[in-house]
This record gives sequence, C-alpha cells and structure tokens, in this order.
Amino acid sequence: MQNELNNKIVLEVFDKIQRFGEPHEDGHMLDGIVASSDFDGYSVVLSGSGVTLQLNFHQSYHFDYASDTLKDQFMAKVDYIHRHYNERQQGN
Repeated sequence: MQNELNNKIVLEVFDKIQRFGEPHEDGHMLDGIVASSDFDGYSVVLSGSGVTLQLNFHQSYHFDYASDTLKDQFMAKVDYIHRHYNERQQGN
C-alpha cells in the first residue's frame, strides 16, 4: 500500500539519524536504525531489525522484510526516533 507510509516523517528520521547517530560503515546509526543514501541522494535507505526501507526521489518506496512482526518493530523504532529526537539534543 503506497499510502501506509508518511514520506515526510521518513525524511525527517533520516535527517535525525544523520545528525544524532554514530558513524556506521553504511552511513549513520541511531537506536539500531542505519540511515544511508545512494551517491546522488535520490534515494534514502533506513535499515535495521531485519527490515530495509528505500524511499526514492519521486516518493515511491519499497520495504523488504521477512515478517510483519519485524516490520512493526522497525516502524516502532522509526516512530520513536521521530518523536524523541529534536534540536535540543543536538549538543548531547
């Protein structure tokens, strides 16, 4: 379902992971979620907990996961990052 994902939130979470996360071989990691992008920035990838979410330039996306439980856990982490990381934490 293309409408199950809020692309704006995914991009905000990607940005928060880049700013608040630790360097990782594939990008930056925060709370078990790795954020990376392709070389030209036209697609961003969030991955972790056995799930990969690729968001493309024209707002299309693709999930790769083995079970709905893993996807739900992944989305809970994405939601946590979205809700709990903000500008005040930047200095931490």
